[in-house]
Amino acid sequence: MYDLLIKNALLVNASDTQKGCIAIKDGKIMAIGGDASDFSAIRELDAQGKHMLPGCVDVHVHFRDPGLTYKEDFSTGSMAAAAGGVTTVFDMPNVQPPTLNVENFLIKKQIAEEKSYVNYGIYSYLVNNLDQIDALIEAGVCGFKWDLSTFDWELPEGYYLPDNHEAADIFRKIATYDYVVSIHAEDMELVKNFTSKLRSEGRDERDFLAHVEARPDIVELSALYRAFVLSELSGCRIHITHLTSKRGLALIKEHQRRGIRVTSDVGPAWFTFNAGDYEKFGGGIRVIPAIRYKEDSDALWRSLADGGIEAVATDHAPHSNEEKFNRTWWDTLPGTIGVQTSLPILLDRVNKGEMTLERVVACMAEAPARIFGLYPRKGGIRVGMDADLVLVDMDKEWVVTHGEMYSKTKYTPYDGMWLRGKPVMTIVMGDIIMENGNIVGKPGAARMVNPKKEW
Repeated sequence: MYDLLIKNALLVNASDTQKGCIAIKDGKIMAIGGDASDFSAIRELDAQGKHMLPGCVDVHVHFRDPGLTYKEDFSTGSMAAAAGGVTTVFDMPNVQPPTLNVENFLIKKQIAEEKSYVNYGIYSYLVNNLDQIDALIEAGVCGFKWDLSTFDWELPEGYYLPDNHEAADIFRKIATYDYVVSIHAEDMELVKNFTSKLRSEGRDERDFLAHVEARPDIVELSALYRAFVLSELSGCRIHITHLTSKRGLALIKEHQRRGIRVTSDVGPAWFTFNAGDYEKFGGGIRVIPAIRYKEDSDALWRSLADGGIEAVATDHAPHSNEEKFNRTWWDTLPGTIGVQTSLPILLDRVNKGEMTLERVVACMAEAPARIFGLYPRKGGIRVGMDADLVLVDMDKEWVVTHGEMYSKTKYTPYDGMWLRGKPVMTIVMGDIIMENGNIVGKPGAARMVNPKKEW
């Protein structure tokens, strides 16, 4: 007797699609078959021919918990994830207190345990103390974030960014565990130079095109070269998050061919919008690294669709309206929400013939799970894998609205966008969490995840 039987579904993996049913027990996929009459379950669901995908894995979110919960918390952020078909998130360390030691990690872990509706991994900063690496991995971090976008005065008290000498040793240590260093690739010395020059020239403080001019693609290239050198020295795997430029993409592909252990992701904001949209959206699309020009967004999309960029990650980063609007181009806080809309945006692209549904699964589930050591627990629909699933209606036409967002920050730049294709049910570890846009589950069933084990 199974806990849940889902019948009449089209089961989509990265490599194939087949019609069948799924039998679930104790949070695991226990059987997959073609005839539902072969199974008995406490509860049965008829998918009515809709597509069932593995739950999406978003390895870059900011749920702002603890310390910044006026923007978001693990409850609202994870509800937004569940509404968007995302069943596992990796949360970033720039909270208060910051995740840079075991004590602060455990504070955050307890909060997520109590509040989260979806599975969660917790990043640590790339700490500047080599002796902390073992303890943080043992405690359960999912990876290490090297945020090269942070000015010195923005760093947490007592923390500084490791220099190359220190970073090389830290990378070597992390490499012994085969963990990943996730890197925000910007050269902030160049950003300071460009920003100062534009301001001294009297650039209009409301002209958000200046934002991309202050952070041109050369700042990404400079940081990428640094990351490649450290990876080559140490053998450590690196992951470039929110890739933004055509030239950065070409540089990554070149170094992959040379044997550097590097992967990358891109967020929907960077291939949906371009510099021509700053006039309309202003601070609403001020993100870092900057959204660039149409040739960049087109190149990023083509590479994602054909498999050159491995993964999608949203950089879901809520701020209050006061922090996002009525400020200058240099002090509007960077970020926008996205965890609820990322999968629907790709489903719409499938319906437009721009990518396949199998490729959606590859870049939103299997690839991130493989890169960060969660596969084969996550990332597919196979016997023995976790029952993290999302049922999508590929024919459902709808309009994105601010009001539909579960995030505390209701503002979404996708407001008013017509899409075809939408998640209609999200299952986390065998429990139905979202149904027809409504959160019907409870927090607590989700698990903390990392490359070592499931906690």
